Amino acid sequence: MPKGNKKRRRVSKHKANNYGIHLLVGIKGPRAWKVTIYRDGRTFNRLFSFSRYGGREAARQAADACRDELILTHLPKLSRDVRQRIIATNTSGYPGVHYRCYTGIAYWVARTTLRNGSSVTKSFRVEYYGYERAKELAIRERERQLDSIGDYRSFKVVEGERRLMQLMVENPSLEITGI
Repeated sequence: MPKGNKKRRRVSKHKANNYGIHLLVGIKGPRAWKVTIYRDGRTFNRLFSFSRYGGREAARQAADACRDELILTHLPKLSRDVRQRIIATNTSGYPGVHYRCYTGIAYWVARTTLRNGSSVTKSFRVEYYGYERAKELAIRERERQLDSIGDYRSFKVVEGERRLMQLMVENPSLEITGI
């Protein structure tokens, strides 16, 4: 057998509540649970081998506890903070506000992407408001759009958000803002 086949591979969806936990399978079968959480460009990995923890279920319980601790100590950013990042092509100096000129008609545009992937856009014609006033109105509109979406934690995977909510129900004394 080639050496490449001896590597571990991931198998998921073995249990409910699997956010951030994968079963590692070797040549001789399942051998460990691996916890992986990604936050702000960082990866948090922990391995829970069946032999070290005294069996599959004990290792899973330790992996669940570790995952829950990682979720609570490394919360995702608030959606508003994520949307306030200025990208390299931004020319206005304000996130979500940009200048456009279509067929000779100039606009300042305020745009915000919503949680479901759609976006809200409102534009202000320079011809009607003047350059500075249209820009000011676009900046105010962008703030209004951000206020209307509210503050929630920006999970990339729905299961992560569900798990955090479940942890909060199980532990009512937890105080986490922006949920």
